[in-house]
Amino acid sequence: MKSNTINKLSVMDFLIYGSLILFSLLTIVPFILAVVVSFSSEQSVVMNGYQFFPDAFSLSAYKVIFMDGIVLKAYSITIFVTVVGTIFSLVISTLLGYSISIPKVRYRNVIALIIFIPMIFGAGLVPWYLNMTKVLDLRNSLLAYIIPLAISPFNIFLLRNYYKSIPTALSESAEIDGAGPWYVFLKIITPLSGPILATIGLFASLAYWNDYTTPLWLIDDHSLFSVQFLLYRISSMIQYMSMNTNMATVELPSETLVFAMFLVAIGPIILVYPYVQKYFVKGIMIGSVKG
Repeated sequence: MKSNTINKLSVMDFLIYGSLILFSLLTIVPFILAVVVSFSSEQSVVMNGYQFFPDAFSLSAYKVIFMDGIVLKAYSITIFVTVVGTIFSLVISTLLGYSISIPKVRYRNVIALIIFIPMIFGAGLVPWYLNMTKVLDLRNSLLAYIIPLAISPFNIFLLRNYYKSIPTALSESAEIDGAGPWYVFLKIITPLSGPILATIGLFASLAYWNDYTTPLWLIDDHSLFSVQFLLYRISSMIQYMSMNTNMATVELPSETLVFAMFLVAIGPIILVYPYVQKYFVKGIMIGSVKG
């Protein structure tokens, strides 16, 4: 009887590990192929397709991307916006989320409703553009990257639900001892909020890093282009030049350039995820099930 149980567990373990290995390969293999293709010669890709072992290697795609140091400048802009924007978004979101999670705060349900409405209804692109340019005057400014993405209703409600899962006895005992609201929030609530803060920080940083629509509407100054938008412009330029018959004799790495831009775009941000992974699942689960 015991041996049968062990055999069943062994078969189940085999199936579980086999499935995990299969899904891991499905994720890793395309990434490896993208790396190899980005370093392949354009002629090899056009003639033989995407290969793990190309006929010839070339750095032409990366030379196009990093020529004149424009991409490095865009990297500095994107990193600055991501860091500052993530911190600013965390501060605003945590204060709002904590405020509407306290039962004794007046009009907290009204504030929550006002925050919730944009999740369902949007004003549209034209009012948004007029508000950004005419009212807030954010055109050709780094604030144009930061302010529009600073507040996410989804993130605020995740924070609210997480704060509601913290026992109220902790804050009440501190208030009995004379602690004020800021002391309770900074010294008691915030240290207990590591998982949800890491989760919201990841969401915010990804939103800022991958944003390429904001400069499309609000940024004309080339020195303020983000890396995502700049790579989009380079890709569009290469495709146009490739289709132009007057430039047909010019060798342009249009195929390999796509993979090179993919690696350049995800490079720094992919290093952040391993540090917050252990908090991610816990934060998203606790923040989503507590009502």
